[in-house]
Order: sequence, then C-alpha cells, then structure tokens
Amino acid sequence: MRHEKTVPGTPQHNGVAERMNRTIVEKVRCMLRMATLPKPFWAEAVNTVVYLINQSPSVPLNFEIPEKAWTGKDVGYSHLRVFECKAFMHVPKEQRSKLDDKAIPCIFVGYGDEEKVQAPEDETEEPTIEEDEASVDGGNDEQGEQPLPQEEEPQLRRSTREHKPSARYPSSDYILITEDGEPKNFQEVQSHQDKDYWMKAMREEMNSLYKNNTYELVELPKGRKTLKNKWVFKLKKDGDKIVRYKARLVVKGFSQKKGIDFDEIFSPVVKMSSILVVLGLAASMNLELEQLDVKTAFLHGDLHEEIYMDQPEGFEEQGKEHIVCKLKKSLYGLKQAPRQWYKKFDSFMMSHGYQRTNADPCVYIRLFPDGNFIILLLYVDDMLILGQDVEKICRLKEELSKSFDMKDLGPAKQILGMAITRDRKAGKLWLSQEKYVERMLERFNMKHAKPVSTPLANHFKLSKRSCPTTKEEKEKMSSIPYSSAVGSLMYAMVCTRPDIAHAVGVVSRFLSDPGKIHWEAVKWIFKYLRGTTKLCLTFG
Repeated sequence: MRHEKTVPGTPQHNGVAERMNRTIVEKVRCMLRMATLPKPFWAEAVNTVVYLINQSPSVPLNFEIPEKAWTGKDVGYSHLRVFECKAFMHVPKEQRSKLDDKAIPCIFVGYGDEEKVQAPEDETEEPTIEEDEASVDGGNDEQGEQPLPQEEEPQLRRSTREHKPSARYPSSDYILITEDGEPKNFQEVQSHQDKDYWMKAMREEMNSLYKNNTYELVELPKGRKTLKNKWVFKLKKDGDKIVRYKARLVVKGFSQKKGIDFDEIFSPVVKMSSILVVLGLAASMNLELEQLDVKTAFLHGDLHEEIYMDQPEGFEEQGKEHIVCKLKKSLYGLKQAPRQWYKKFDSFMMSHGYQRTNADPCVYIRLFPDGNFIILLLYVDDMLILGQDVEKICRLKEELSKSFDMKDLGPAKQILGMAITRDRKAGKLWLSQEKYVERMLERFNMKHAKPVSTPLANHFKLSKRSCPTTKEEKEKMSSIPYSSAVGSLMYAMVCTRPDIAHAVGVVSRFLSDPGKIHWEAVKWIFKYLRGTTKLCLTFG
C-alpha cells in the first residue's frame, strides 16, 4: 500500500471509495423503504448491506467472493433472509412456564457476528439461540407469516444422503435470483396476495380448454396410466408495468413413452434469415407489415394417440374425482404438441391457396391474379403478414380467426424480442435488440462496465495454449458461465448485431475448454455492447 493525499473538498478524487459509499447508501434507502422502517434503523441496514456485498461475487476479484478471498473459507447462502422479514427468538425451557409461548416474535434486521450456540447431542430437537440473534421462521419461506406452533416443537427429518455441491456452478460463487412475484404452484396461489388475479387467469385457461374441446372425462382403462400436469404462472410485463396475469396448464410430457404416447415430434420454425428478408422487402417496397398471435396455439393440434391425464388441480369435477381426462387435442407439455400444431396450421394454409417455400417450410406465399401477393411467416404462435393490399390482409385475418383463437396485434412492433420501428415516408425500418442486450449485460454483471470502441482488441492473442493446464485453473474456470455467455452473444449476433460476428466466432472456438484470457475476451465484447446498445439493423 502507499499513502496518496487528495485536495480538500474533492471526494471525487477517491473514486473507488465514493462509488462504494453511493452503492451502500442507495441500497440502504431501498431496504428501509421496502421494509417501511424509520430512519433510526439506518445502522442495521448499512451493516446488512456491507455484509451482503462481502458475500457476493466481485468483478475486481474476477467474480471471487470477498469474504472467501479474505478468510480462505467457503461461504454459503442458506442463512440469508429478507431484511425486516418476520422472525422468532426461541425462549429456553428454564425461562418459561408450561403454557408460555416458546418463541418471541421479532423482525429480522441483520446478521450477527457471533456464532450460534451448539446444542448438546441429546437435545438437538430444541436448539437454543443467543438473545441478540433472531431465528427466522422457515415454515413459510421468506414471508414468515405463520407463527411457530405453541403446542409442540416440530421434529425435522434430515436426509442422510451426502450433499455434493455442483462442480460446474458452485453455490458459493453465483446466485441466480428468479423471484418475480410469480407463484410456483397451485398451493402458493391460495396464499398469494394477488390470488384473485391468478384464479381469474386459471379460469380463462380452463375456458379455452372447454371451448376447444381439448379433453373429455372418462374412466381410466385397465393397464393404462395417466400423465400428471401442473399449473405454470407468468407475469406479462411492459417494462415494470404488469400487463397480464397468465396461467397455463402444462402436461408433464417427460413421462410419455415413444411408440405408445407419441411418435414424431419434430416441428420447424421460421429461419432468422427469412425474417430479415421479409423486413427488408417491407422497407424497400413500402409494404404493409402486420402481426398476429395465436392464443393457446398448441391446443389446436389434433391427437391421434390415446393419452390420459389427471384432472387439473383446483378444477376437479365434484363427485367425479376418480375419473380422468382423455385428451382429444394436444396440450402444452406433450412431446408431439408443437408438431401437431404445425401440421394443423400447414393444412389450413394449403387449403387457402398458400404454398410453402422450398427454402423455409414456415414461409407461406400466395400470388393473386391482380399481381398482388401475401407472405406469411410462422414462428410457433407468432405470425408476420406482409402484403400490398390491406383488404386482402384483413380477409386472411378473418379466415384465421374463424379456425383459430387469434389476437390481432396490428402493425408489427416486435418479433422474437426484437423491436421494429418504421418511417414509411423515408422508406426506413429499424430492428433493435436494446432491451435484450441490457438484460444480457445485467445477467452477466456487466451492466456498469466501462465501454470500449471495438468488439475485440488487438492485444487478445487467443489460442489453445491459453487453455487451463492445472487442476486449480480448470476448477476456477468450471464456475464461470462461459458457454452461456457466448450463446447469449450468438443470438444477438444472428439477429441484429453482425458487427460482433468475428469476435463471437473467435471466442466460440474455445467453448470446450476456455481459459482466463478467453473469458476476458468475452467480457471485452460485453464492454463493446455496453457502449453500443442503441445500434440498430437498418433496412431501406
């Protein structure tokens, strides 16, 4: 270390410390607001923030954990709890009478630096805890809404199987937080704060199944087994605004057996090159470009196999709980569902005078006697329609709506997560992946990286000689999501960012055995994207 002095009144000269101070203050402000705690709790919030920062991967340390780097010991995350969640402090037997509460309700305000007191081996069913340390209620995840039972202590059953942590993604190096306010199953819906919205979404899904005549209730034939199903919940958002609560009934198709429950399962989707060609035509010829979405697309496919399924949870027929669903139409989760939907749609298009192109089976074209044409692109349940005549396009929409449950999205605004912007007077069309790139940078902790001007700098000399050779190097690289990062970059490259094609091609050569310098090159590409997120692919 060396002592460096700064000019009085210029804290910006000490940029690293001031940046950390700002990070801590912003986190503290958010925690106090979310917890609805008064400002006098700022010290507890600061201690919690600093503790979590020291337990999280650090970019300057090459994603090492500061606590692990300082102490040399692995860190765990099983003890982490939400700030200000409900907690209970255990009251020892000698400090309470027979009918007194066994725990005192508290709120969780931080992590103590004292170690927990180990209970004797013969008293492990009733662990004690120091007075200044709160034992968080684990019976209801992080919400802690259910108090501990006062009649008797629950006996925990622990697995005797040896726990082996993942060698590829150790829990001490990365945390993936996917909690987005979405219930994981039907039981969680019943206690969810937005229960009414989720139940409404489930009823809408069931109405779609009834309307489409997806299944019928029958007695299960002897020798046949049923497939299980589950509810999947998703919040549709526009930025931070909730647009729709969506519930979907999904069959657990992994139980299907080939030759009995399914045969062929392959289903094509439109190629990215076809999408780019059509967008180029729309811009250069000033054509109409419309977008449609098929509601519950997979429910339209006809089934030829005899498949039985349990009744949907929460919607069992009263008095008929013992009978099962015989599927007449395909359902999400079935292995053949995508293929059956494509075959149904392909049959519809062919019967209406459209022809598949030889280059792409998901591009349909129809030439009219007056010289006009319509091109339709199909990507599972998303459609782009290109044409000159608005009336002909509207007629196609009407025909589609008669056979399928369609949603008319009007002029195309986005496709596969890519934003479409048009200036028809100038004959220009722009395709952008700004939101996708931002999410990718945040996912790989490069959101605040310093931008660079080139996708790959000259000082990177990548070769097999840079691959890890020692056991320590290989173990360290095994915890880095190299393949996932390169795959994310590839999608951006194929869709709208040909400017990173060479750089991505170079780092892709080392997917099987990447080294530290290869990972540095990938991060360099992210830094380039950090400064060029607003770049668009332009047609005209």
